[in-house]
Amino acid sequence: MSKKPLISVIVPAYNVEEYLAACLDSILRQTFSDYEIILIDDGSTDHTAEIISQYSSNPRIRVHTQQNSGISVARNQGIKMSRGQYICYIDSDDIITETYLEKLITPLIQNPEIDITVCGYQEVYQTHRSHHIPSPRISSGFQATQDFLIKQQDLDILIWNKMYRKNLFTSHHILYPAGQIHEDNLTTYKLFSVAKNIQYLKEELYFYQRRNSYITKNFTSAEKTIIRLQAKEQMAKEAKIFLATPEYKLICNVALILAYFAYIDNSITHHIDRKYYNLYREKALRALMINKKNPYLTKKLRLYSVLLSTSKGFLYRLFRKITLKQV
Repeated sequence: MSKKPLISVIVPAYNVEEYLAACLDSILRQTFSDYEIILIDDGSTDHTAEIISQYSSNPRIRVHTQQNSGISVARNQGIKMSRGQYICYIDSDDIITETYLEKLITPLIQNPEIDITVCGYQEVYQTHRSHHIPSPRISSGFQATQDFLIKQQDLDILIWNKMYRKNLFTSHHILYPAGQIHEDNLTTYKLFSVAKNIQYLKEELYFYQRRNSYITKNFTSAEKTIIRLQAKEQMAKEAKIFLATPEYKLICNVALILAYFAYIDNSITHHIDRKYYNLYREKALRALMINKKNPYLTKKLRLYSVLLSTSKGFLYRLFRKITLKQV
């Protein structure tokens, strides 16, 4: 491609020989034409490189091969190589609709006050699909960051159901943390916080393939849960430093309390060892006491505080054993 494209589509790939062709084909079928694909082979050991070679002659596709360094390093390399004003990420085992790029970029082109667009998505399992559809709206960067930290919904956290103005990354030195699983937890809130506004689209434009989990497949279920919980706790602590305003500090305190309750709940449901219950009950009670006047402390957390304060948290455990079964 001779001229700079408007969009850079970054596709990290690692051992996805079964899925990569379908992913690339879905990107190449886009109704919007002004884009490039940056394909990062992160040291694949299967036949991924052979599949990449079949597509490498396409003028839209630029290939970079590196030693296996993890998905964050691959994403950051994609940012470095990108020539577009806007960037988006597609996981190499997923697919997108033909209008993915067109629908996501249109608000960004039409309104300079929009810095990020967010679409709905489907989780594709062997036997069924799960739908995730946002309410169409425009949120300020502050409101979206607050929702991200307190509501912690996947629609906000995920990397690949969004399009970003590239300068959010480059002007604010935002990169994905190398060697970190759940890197989206530690990065997307930063992008929200420096954005003027975020627009949510109701369309499901992305298909997240749940049959292949190459990032966490070598961990046991308990290990995966601990890694996810550690990321939640780390996010709240790092956000408090990164955001660094009095109001955000209060919001981050609530995010940290939510992380503590996530440990407690997963201990109650036996997804992690019982030892975490007592440890994080003490942390939660201490934090709740300090934040009892915090205006961002939700009614639900205030109720949980009362229940958790009973002897050994008996009422909270009883309440959650009932409610968590209904989730």
